[in-house]
Amino acid sequence: MSSDVLFDLTALDTPIRFGGTGRYIQELGAALDALDDREREGLVIRGLQRIDGDEEGLVWPAEPREPRTASETRYVMQRRLRLPRTLRRLGPALFHAPFRVGTPRGSGVPRVVTCLDLVPFVLPEEYFGNRWAYRRLHMAAEAARYHTAARVLCISQHTADDLMRVLRVPARKIDVALLGVDLARYRVFSGAEATAAAAVRARHGLRDQGYVFYMGRADPRKNVDVLVAAFARARVPDLELVILGHVRPSDEQAYERALAAAGRPAGVRFLGFVPEEDLPAILGGALGFVFCSTYEGFGNVPIEAAACGCPVITTGVTSMRETIADVALTVPPRDVEATAAAIRRLATEPSLRRDLCEAGLRRAASFSWRNTALGTVACYARALRGLGARGSGAA
Repeated sequence: MSSDVLFDLTALDTPIRFGGTGRYIQELGAALDALDDREREGLVIRGLQRIDGDEEGLVWPAEPREPRTASETRYVMQRRLRLPRTLRRLGPALFHAPFRVGTPRGSGVPRVVTCLDLVPFVLPEEYFGNRWAYRRLHMAAEAARYHTAARVLCISQHTADDLMRVLRVPARKIDVALLGVDLARYRVFSGAEATAAAAVRARHGLRDQGYVFYMGRADPRKNVDVLVAAFARARVPDLELVILGHVRPSDEQAYERALAAAGRPAGVRFLGFVPEEDLPAILGGALGFVFCSTYEGFGNVPIEAAACGCPVITTGVTSMRETIADVALTVPPRDVEATAAAIRRLATEPSLRRDLCEAGLRRAASFSWRNTALGTVACYARALRGLGARGSGAA
């Protein structure tokens, strides 16, 4: 007997697993698996872990393994060519594509598609340049992807608003399920756990509250030039700017330009890839998280930092208005002096830091992957009711 809903985990077999999209898919799958039958509204929800595979569990295997598909382009082509055959063979009532790229067509199976953001279309000059024909073609393909879905699941109201405004997707087919935070992992430590966390920081050469940090890519919207310039201008003695995460060639170029423009300030450290089990200790020991981004579909790291008791400096625009802005130190977008002043305030005003920590902890506690899963199930139920009412809707 086929499942009611087949949840696509196949992107986790590629390097996508190590980014924000991969975290969303992995965490949501596990959260769906943890729901009881009543919370699933009686739906049978199974996972698809291999493009040519059978229905499996929703939890990605815990043992570390290298991605079987090294190229994202190859994976997308496999999805387009082979996944429709798999869906026709398995015959679920509904297919959820949490990774929108390479959405299968011609399978005869209705689908829910997740929209994480519409960054390329909101900031076309940064992502398309003068390639107007390519931009129009890409926009037409994205519009078709969402308009032909049974329902669209957005990760913030801001993303939903963009979807309606930019691609004219009607509000009646959009659901919003905010992302969650693993509050069992990202939290404030005490006792022996605090001692162990301090040892993790020491192993990475970090002093407690001796650094501000940034974690993420260096795309134009992330404004790492402002980040580096503000850190240089803050001039806080003995303070480091620690940059976490894998740095791609394009990121290296962006950071090189930023460092050169800021006069190559001392104290900027690239820590590189850090195992996820070390991140809560690093976030919890920081003076603050400096987030100069001007567009986010949701923005996980600010909430994770807040959950660890780390104050957040942010522009507070786009989806961040919904999530973190009112419990963070907000600065105008691309304002170097204001961002530098915010860093200085964290370093010199203990009461401000304490207030931000307390407010951030309260806010972070409202985000959970369980809530994301419940919102996702509600989307499935609406999609299936709508399909039953129409008696069609195969994609």
